[in-house]
Amino acid sequence: MRGEGPRRRQDRLRRYSAASLVSASALFVGFSLWTAPANALCAPDPASSGQTVTCSGTDVDGFQAGAGVDSLNVNVLSTATVNDNGTVSIGVNDSNTVTNSGRLSAGSGLTGIGVGNFNTVTNNGIITVLDNGLGIQAIDHNVITNAGTITSGDGGAAISVGDNNTVTNSGGLSVGASGTGIFSGQTNTITNAATGTITGGNGSTGIFVFAGGTVTNAGAITVGDSPGFSGGILAINAGNTVTNTATGTISVGQNAAGIFMQGAFETASNFGAITAGDFGVGIAVIGDDAKVTNGGTITAGDSGSAGISVQGDRATISQSGTINVGLGGAGIAYGGSSGTITNSGRITGADFAGGMVVFGDSNIVTNNGTITVGAAGIGMDVTAFTATNQVVNTGTITVGANGVGISVSGGASVFNSGTINAATGFAAIEFCSCGPNTLTLGPGSVINGFVLGAGADTFQLGGTGKGTFDLSLIGSGLQYDGFTTFNKVDNSTWTVTGTGNQDWNVLGGTLMLAGTINGTVTVAAGGTFGGVGTVGTTTVNGGTLAPGNPTGTLTVSGDLSFTSASSYMVQVTGASSGLTVITGTATLGGATVVVVPNGSVAKHYTILNAATLPDTFNPVVSGLSPNLKASLSYDPNNVFLDLALSYGSGLNVNQQNVANALTNVFNSTGSLPVVLANLSPAGLTQASGEPATGSQQTTFDAMNLFLGLLTDVFGSGRSGTPGATPFADDANAYAATGRGARDKAARDAFASIYRKAPAATFEQRWDVWAAGYGGSQTTDGNAALGSNNTSSSVYGTAVGLDYRFSPSTIAGFALAGGGTGFSVNGLGWGRSDLFQAGAFVRHTAGPAYITAALAYGWQDVTTNRIVTAAGVDQLRAQFNANAFSGRVEGGYRHATQWIGLTPYAALQATKFSLPNYSEFAVVGSNAFALNYAAKDVTSTRTELGLRADRSFAAAGGLMTLRGRVAWAHDYNPDRTVGAVFQTLPGAAFVVNGAALARDSALTTASVQMNWMNGWSASATFEGEFSNVTRSYAGKGVVRYAW
Repeated sequence: MRGEGPRRRQDRLRRYSAASLVSASALFVGFSLWTAPANALCAPDPASSGQTVTCSGTDVDGFQAGAGVDSLNVNVLSTATVNDNGTVSIGVNDSNTVTNSGRLSAGSGLTGIGVGNFNTVTNNGIITVLDNGLGIQAIDHNVITNAGTITSGDGGAAISVGDNNTVTNSGGLSVGASGTGIFSGQTNTITNAATGTITGGNGSTGIFVFAGGTVTNAGAITVGDSPGFSGGILAINAGNTVTNTATGTISVGQNAAGIFMQGAFETASNFGAITAGDFGVGIAVIGDDAKVTNGGTITAGDSGSAGISVQGDRATISQSGTINVGLGGAGIAYGGSSGTITNSGRITGADFAGGMVVFGDSNIVTNNGTITVGAAGIGMDVTAFTATNQVVNTGTITVGANGVGISVSGGASVFNSGTINAATGFAAIEFCSCGPNTLTLGPGSVINGFVLGAGADTFQLGGTGKGTFDLSLIGSGLQYDGFTTFNKVDNSTWTVTGTGNQDWNVLGGTLMLAGTINGTVTVAAGGTFGGVGTVGTTTVNGGTLAPGNPTGTLTVSGDLSFTSASSYMVQVTGASSGLTVITGTATLGGATVVVVPNGSVAKHYTILNAATLPDTFNPVVSGLSPNLKASLSYDPNNVFLDLALSYGSGLNVNQQNVANALTNVFNSTGSLPVVLANLSPAGLTQASGEPATGSQQTTFDAMNLFLGLLTDVFGSGRSGTPGATPFADDANAYAATGRGARDKAARDAFASIYRKAPAATFEQRWDVWAAGYGGSQTTDGNAALGSNNTSSSVYGTAVGLDYRFSPSTIAGFALAGGGTGFSVNGLGWGRSDLFQAGAFVRHTAGPAYITAALAYGWQDVTTNRIVTAAGVDQLRAQFNANAFSGRVEGGYRHATQWIGLTPYAALQATKFSLPNYSEFAVVGSNAFALNYAAKDVTSTRTELGLRADRSFAAAGGLMTLRGRVAWAHDYNPDRTVGAVFQTLPGAAFVVNGAALARDSALTTASVQMNWMNGWSASATFEGEFSNVTRSYAGKGVVRYAW
């Protein structure tokens, strides 16, 4: 407010003083902006706008900027002492920066630092003013920071500001009696930092804000007793926000409030510590729509003190910290309507104290924490006038002698799922007779003490979860006294024991009987009544009657009637079921029977017996899977339930095999586990155990690759023929051309190729070799058969030794180790460790040859499969298996000028011996675990094909390219296994895995290099293809001959 005179500024500040709850008329004595310039040690003085004024030494008459002089930078040095000039020690107008690092002093009613608007004021030194004085006074839009010390006498203020200011105290503020640490107008932001302290005498206030202010205390505020009413922080008018942080402490004396707010939409939060004396309040708010939160600690004294006190409608009070009050105090006191008051922390009160005291209508009062009060205290004291309140206890309430856990006046709904401890012989809950009252117990409710209704109140079992209640506790002179209406509500399940003489209404959830009800029971829509025991006449009006727990007999001593919209739920377990026995007439009314199977099901049950049975249920039975077909039958006194099993049509072979096995067991034994009876087509596929077939083809592939190593008729050094057809064109001779001179080595190489080969000298008798081999295969499943796509892989390493008995006869043996793996699409997988051993012999007669080999394989196999038909089950099996293989091959090589061609024929057979083995559950249950039967699987194959080879002279030796195409015919391509369910020894079936095609094409391509020093190496790639199979394999061989 540029150009605003001192009297106008003083009048604006006094408006707040007059409207406040404290006596602050002396806080805003204005300072004159027209004082004659000083002539001491603040220079320059007078100053012009924009200059820097420095105060040093001792200035006895202060500094006052002249009218219209702005934008000064005033520095009071640490060595300076500046006294007032009769009004102010340092006075400036607008847009200035004032820093005090020295000492400022002013007399009674005077000001240490006085500023106008848009200034920045920092005190790092000491400011001392006498009674009714102001340490720092500012108008609007200023930033005030105190890191030093400000002391004001009685009735004064350490800092006083107008509107829209930011004030931060990290130093010390001290005021006398009836003083104010920080006094502010509207829309100010006030912060007492963690290092800040505000101290006041009796009747003083730590921080005062007028409206729309934001106050944060992270430091310490301490004020004395109040002869009227004062506090640590006072905020009046609407929309203030006050927060005491985790490091903040507020301590006030008697008859004072740690935080006091008056006005609508006030917000108070405490996360630190507030302490108030006798007659004091930790947090007090007067006004509608207040929001009060305590996450810290509040301690109040005796004689009507309160931790939190709120007056006004629609308040929200959240207490999650600790409140301690003395004799006759209240932890939380609320007066108003439509409020929400919640304790999830700890409230402790002395004798005659109240934990939560509420007066008003339509309030929700909740204790989720702990309330403890002394003798003659009340844990939750709630009073209504025209509308009922809701009282909820899910925590713990403990009261002393002559105390009451929950006291309700004027009508209320009380819900308890917590613990209430009253002294022996006293009331845990007490209702007055001045309104309709309802008590609802939730699961977990523990009440030690009497529960006293007003004679016409309602008792309910509700909440969520499961609970148990003894009906024999209800009645005149018993623990639960004064109730006439009894309901089961909500979606909980309550089991009632003992003997009760009440009439019950089941309105929601489930009421399970494990005793006797001598009254009537009415079951409405959404409610379920059941169990075992005896009950009076029962009416099911849209609800459900469910005898048994889960099986057993419910006896109706009287009549039973259903409406057509009702249900009769029967649980069956094995040969047992729920059964209702009616001594009178059972009117079934076309109600629907719902069957709930547990464990296993049988074919026939008796589900109801009555003295008189005039009508029937609805013939359509619900609750079962589509596989179980239910029908009802009757005789004059009984209702029967019959079940038939059918998995439906449209199943593939594997599914049908499993379905047939399970159906046969059910029909022959009359019982079947529910999880098996409920299998869908996809579930039947999972239950079939098809992954067990995967080990078969993987084994045949492994033995085939090993035999291929043993019987490789053109393997390095094994050929007994004169060699592959040479290629004589000099363009392929190494390191020479037809147009250049040839060195001696080149001429020798050509000479050895072009001339007739010399006769073999039969010198090399031994070969040793090592090989690595591996491959993978994918076989498509068959939808009609029910098999799924299967993939497999093999890898291994072999070493062998060959011995040449003559130029035309060679024999040898080999050992190999490796592993296999396989997976069946979406159903399971497996692996094995592999050992192989074999021997071969080969004989040549000119261009003709014959070779034979025998091999043995041993595997340590692990299989896993997943079944998700009823949860998630992982089933594993581990076993050892053996394989025996043999191969005979013969062919005749035709040598041409360009290439060698060898037609051949071969016969190969492999026998895979599977043992008996069983699965076990790794995850889940063994409901679907299978036992597999021992089996010998023999795969016989014939081959007709053509091999080709071509050799080239190369540096130091000879390179040969080879190839093969062949037709293979498999005589037993099917892959099946027999299985039986472990839980049903009679449920045996056969499952089909992915089968090979009977005819397939074989291809081979290889390159081989023979060196003159006896070493040779080869690499081979092979493929096998059919309309359902794609197989790829490779091997590498290194050989040394001597």
